[in-house]
Amino acid sequence: MTKTTFDSVNPGDVLPPFNRPVDQGAFWKYAVASFDYNPVHNDPEWVKTAQPFKIPYTVGHGMMTMSFMTSLVTAWALPSNLQIKKITSKFTRPVEQGWEVRCTGAILEKHYITKGKNFVTVDVKAENQDGVLLGISEFKVVFPD
Repeated sequence: MTKTTFDSVNPGDVLPPFNRPVDQGAFWKYAVASFDYNPVHNDPEWVKTAQPFKIPYTVGHGMMTMSFMTSLVTAWALPSNLQIKKITSKFTRPVEQGWEVRCTGAILEKHYITKGKNFVTVDVKAENQDGVLLGISEFKVVFPD
């Protein structure tokens, strides 16, 4: 595998996509991992009547969506020892069970500072299988070279 260097990347470069199908099992696993046992994510019977998002289904944790977007960036960055220094995210729609979350990203900006502090800004979006926007994130990724 070729090492990703600051000189080898440019604005507009696209990162390999990340896809993840989700179901109720994924919501339960994320609840355990995050210690978030909110019934909107974990109690299908409760959600049928409460419908907090105006749908009778449990929905994924917002931070689960963010973790998927982060997985896209870490799969690209970690093999070259790049470091994620900052993440800013916004969730635009709850993730429903049975959907596939598709994350895509591209380098937006390249910032020359000094060796070990040069960084890029990566824009990432998460959509469902129909192209409905679920969330967006901006990552600051620092290069050690």
